[in-house]
Amino acid sequence: MLLVGLTTVIGPGATGSYAESDIPLPLAHFAHLVVDAPHGHLFISGGAGTDGILVTDLDGGNPTTLGGEPGATGLALSDDGSVLYAALPDQDAIAAIDTKNLTESARYDTGAGTRPDSLAVAGGSLWFGYGTAGGGGIGSVDGAGTVTLRQDQGSWATAPMLATTPTPSGVLAAAAQTGATSAFVTYRAEGGALTRQAAKALPVPDLDDFAVTADGLHLAVPSFQGARADRYRTSDLAVDGQFATGVYGKAVAVAPDGTLADGDRGLVTFPETGDGNYTEYFYDRDLRIAAHGVAWAPDESRVYGVAVDASGGTPTLHISRDPETAPVTLSASGPTPLAPGEAYSFLVTPDSTLGLGAGQSMIPGTVRITRYDDAHPDGVLVPDPIAVPVRIPADFFGAYRVDGTAPLTGRLSFRVDYSGGGHYGPASRSFDLPIAKYAPTMALTAPSTTGRAAPLTVTGHLTWPHAQRTTGTVHVVKTDLAHPSGYSVGTAPVAADGSFAFHDTPQAGGTDTYAFTYDGGTSYLPVTASAKVQVSRATPTLSVATDTKSYHSGATVKVTAHLGTTYNSRSVTLYAQPAGTSRTRLTSGKVDAHGNLVASYKITRNTTFEAAFTGDYRYAPRTVSTGTTLTPTLRTRTRSPLSTTRVGSTTYQVFYKSESEMGFDVQVTPHQSGGCVSVYVEHYYSGAWHRTTSQSCVPLYSDGRYGYDRALKLFTDNDRYRIRGHYTPPAKGARTGSVWSQWTYFTVRPGSPS
Repeated sequence: MLLVGLTTVIGPGATGSYAESDIPLPLAHFAHLVVDAPHGHLFISGGAGTDGILVTDLDGGNPTTLGGEPGATGLALSDDGSVLYAALPDQDAIAAIDTKNLTESARYDTGAGTRPDSLAVAGGSLWFGYGTAGGGGIGSVDGAGTVTLRQDQGSWATAPMLATTPTPSGVLAAAAQTGATSAFVTYRAEGGALTRQAAKALPVPDLDDFAVTADGLHLAVPSFQGARADRYRTSDLAVDGQFATGVYGKAVAVAPDGTLADGDRGLVTFPETGDGNYTEYFYDRDLRIAAHGVAWAPDESRVYGVAVDASGGTPTLHISRDPETAPVTLSASGPTPLAPGEAYSFLVTPDSTLGLGAGQSMIPGTVRITRYDDAHPDGVLVPDPIAVPVRIPADFFGAYRVDGTAPLTGRLSFRVDYSGGGHYGPASRSFDLPIAKYAPTMALTAPSTTGRAAPLTVTGHLTWPHAQRTTGTVHVVKTDLAHPSGYSVGTAPVAADGSFAFHDTPQAGGTDTYAFTYDGGTSYLPVTASAKVQVSRATPTLSVATDTKSYHSGATVKVTAHLGTTYNSRSVTLYAQPAGTSRTRLTSGKVDAHGNLVASYKITRNTTFEAAFTGDYRYAPRTVSTGTTLTPTLRTRTRSPLSTTRVGSTTYQVFYKSESEMGFDVQVTPHQSGGCVSVYVEHYYSGAWHRTTSQSCVPLYSDGRYGYDRALKLFTDNDRYRIRGHYTPPAKGARTGSVWSQWTYFTVRPGSPS
């Protein structure tokens, strides 16, 4: 027998309390974890590169190292817990360690190149998976220490991983990843031999760990890439329902009572079937649960989890206590704030990470509700809170209701104490229900229009979210043209149903505003609403006129507004709006005794004049307008006539054909871009004037001029002619009117002047 002594290792957290904190382990790497509760030990192996097995107490403290076990990986306890088995792949051996005195009692040689790794005790024998990536198998060690290889008649591509139930049984399962799937085989272990039950490839692309349920009927297989809740039957490896939640990460363990624990970034416990989980704990963001890194205490009082960093280093232990009790939170709903004396229903609802079991309509346990108010400062127990069964989706765990009436003064609060029950932990919480004045809502109904001096009625209604107390008064303030700051016009009594009415006969026209304010009385906050009524006004007589309708540029326009009968205002404003510009005010003031207001304006373009009366208490506002036209100056000139002559009383310009052309210039003042000029020539014969040629609507030059030219040879010798122009402003935005020039008379003689 080889005896190996214990070496004490001083590491972080070697002594003291480890109740809730993470505990760094004095290991470079992690391989496997086993809980030996009867002897108060945790056994933790570190795999290749380590020289022994770490041993701590059940709180992770007082670490020591069981030396002389180089590269230990898989660990397993004998059925009676007296022996710890440790796989030593680098030694091609399995060590047996006495769990009482922590000394190695035996070492079993498994054969050169076997590299045993995964261990399980089932059917009274120790089973081990062995081999390398080139091939593997399952071996056994019986009670006499005899090692037997190739216990499975099948073949394995690598050393298989083994698992059995958390308490002694004859169920054994083996698995090995084979690419995108993993090969699983289940066995019956008995008499040192294995009998295959089922073999199948399951869709697990990242096999790191698996477990057999406590009854031996199902497998739980975690996966980081595609977590699933599927339960696989050991009898045929078919999916048989689901676990209560998905099985995640790199490790899973089953408690003797069937509760599961698994982990990825944290440690989660959950029932085999049902919905939800008991507890969950999350490590530092840089740590994740290691393969084979989850183990249960035999009495289910604790779950141990070991996490590592991305490189597989810094193994860190966490201990979850009371892992089969789900936390419960309490929430409440009810009217808030309450009005004094208001009836209420206070509803408290439990919630948890663990769903109710089939057929349960209320969370198990009892709820105790205590009411506190000024009359009961030390609290009074609510004798019979009303149990409200599960309503989905309103609440999933049932609820408890308390009906009552808010006190007229002071505070109101409740303390809720839940006893816990089954797998649900106890919970307590206090809730305050504020009691405060608040405003009811007010709705008004009023006519949109009415005649001046005609009676009208505005009705209103106050609405409370509960049966209101009769208190308070509605006050009415009216605003109109005669009282722009408003004035009180009395109060409106409120009926028991919250309705009220106000009657009025408005004397001022325009917009009359009625503001209603409920003062709240002794129990409520004030609320205000208003209604607007358009009260009709008479239309006044109003006109605006100019001394003429057409002017030349620079002329002065006399503008006169005339206002007829009004009530209390005689003010008028005169405006001028030249075409293409904004309106300007000419004058404002009271009309004279004849109702007139006069202003003058120097016109430069077409202009609209407006007279505006802003209205008074009984006459409505009114605006009227009139338009005036600016007539431009159109000057003409013939170019280079050589002489003049008279025919009767008319003077004719004389041109000679030797001059080649006759020119006619037109100048428009003021002119406007977009305006045009037309030129007309008439010939006198047969006793009348006849149009002989024309040029229609040609654009002006930029200086407002246009020149017309015509060859003199086109005119008949010694006949009489006349010419004139016409200016047309733009079709849109005209700033002036149109205008004709005077006729210019001329004659054309042959040759040259003598």
